[in-house]
Amino acid sequence: MKIQYAAGLLISLAATNTVFAQEEVTLLRVPMTKKHTTLRGIHHKRDANLYNDYGSIYLINVQVGTPPQNFELALDTGSADLWIPGSLCPNSVCPLARFNEKNSTTFVPSTEAFNITYGIGNAHGTYATETITVAGATVENQKFGYVDTTQNILTDVQTLEGSSYTPTVSSGDNSSTYGTDFRMDGIFGLGYPFLTASVSRPYNPFFFNLKAQNKISKNIFSIYLNNAESYGNSGEIIFGGIDESKYTGAISYLPVVKTDRRTQTLQTVSDFGFWQVNGQGISVKNGLEKDIQVKFDNTVPFVFDTGTTLSYLPTSVLEPIVDAAVGKANVAYDKVNNYFQIRCSMAKENTRIEVVMSTTAEISTTPITMSVPIADLIFPMDTEQVSTASVCMFGIVPTAGTIFIGESLLRSVYQVYDAELNRIGIAGAVSSNATVTNAAGNSNDSNGSDNNQPKQVEPKSSMTSTTKSNTMVTLVGLAFTLYLI
Repeated sequence: MKIQYAAGLLISLAATNTVFAQEEVTLLRVPMTKKHTTLRGIHHKRDANLYNDYGSIYLINVQVGTPPQNFELALDTGSADLWIPGSLCPNSVCPLARFNEKNSTTFVPSTEAFNITYGIGNAHGTYATETITVAGATVENQKFGYVDTTQNILTDVQTLEGSSYTPTVSSGDNSSTYGTDFRMDGIFGLGYPFLTASVSRPYNPFFFNLKAQNKISKNIFSIYLNNAESYGNSGEIIFGGIDESKYTGAISYLPVVKTDRRTQTLQTVSDFGFWQVNGQGISVKNGLEKDIQVKFDNTVPFVFDTGTTLSYLPTSVLEPIVDAAVGKANVAYDKVNNYFQIRCSMAKENTRIEVVMSTTAEISTTPITMSVPIADLIFPMDTEQVSTASVCMFGIVPTAGTIFIGESLLRSVYQVYDAELNRIGIAGAVSSNATVTNAAGNSNDSNGSDNNQPKQVEPKSSMTSTTKSNTMVTLVGLAFTLYLI
């Protein structure tokens, strides 16, 4: 997770049970709108809507303890640990909700240290176990980070225009109605167990325990973020299933690339950790200046990270892409805040930014291409709508490190994170004109025979692809540094 430019987005959860005609599955639907419960047999589907507060961070409502205490946690595919502030965390760095262990009968502390560092801050404390509930599904004895201090995570929140502030509790704030202030009580990591910050051994995060404890039938989750200007109730996450009404065409799958980590004895170990795929280039189509493709000599990891508001590309890649897309006269680089200011009128152009990815560890002649209209990547800075804004920014910014596919690009596609087959699926979201195709102009199928879409094309080498660079090293100062014994 690269927590920057955060404002607030929450997920409130409710329960709905449903039976699917062609295949019986158990899943937890976490859209963030209304709360209701419907009983239809024994198969569970729980509904709640994602809440988008000015297009920044997406939060999920989580209940911790017995009786439950409510927290709004940032939904983060770029990390694996769930953590919340403890009762000893000072108000100065944990200004909102804090967990009171004395009020829970199921809290079990430990002496194992919890330490994690993100791009702009860190959190420290110990691990503990508790009863944790999401969307009506309860995991007992779930290991999580119990934090007693943080730095620049819950305070000094960065806004898009470069200012910062510390959130406060207002009289209108509660677990289902949110005030105008940013609210984030911690992180809800969705990465693989290998990615957890535990130095003793990787453990099952909440999502992986859902399948291990038979709370869901399939070890997958899918995310629909909606567009950046759909403020309030907008999207959803489903644990255990896919919502076919949220995407167009069919879902194309890419193998997850293994993550390299250094042990404390300086050995390198690899396993599935980040949700990352093999990237091979970035293109511009229908550019105001010209059409170009920046190709890589070798595939490099593209990290899919819902915990990052913007997306990140190397400066040497991004500069020619921006120039080709809008022309030098329509863009200016803000060196202080590290972003491209762009004319808001560029959102009316037919330009498309294309993210090109390989289905193998090698450069592919038939890549999967995510084609995103430039309008999806232009954000207003002085109003809530691009159409009324006089100052806008481009949603991809320069980096010297790892490439992150953040919310600015992920909002345009429906995402499927499949831990059963270690792959990521994408398709154009219904809220966007984005498309996902292979080199022949076709998309891969999402569910095989589960619907009327074309036959599924399985990714090659999905279980053996490895990164060509050391992810732990390249993420220093960008995401977090991890160590194993």
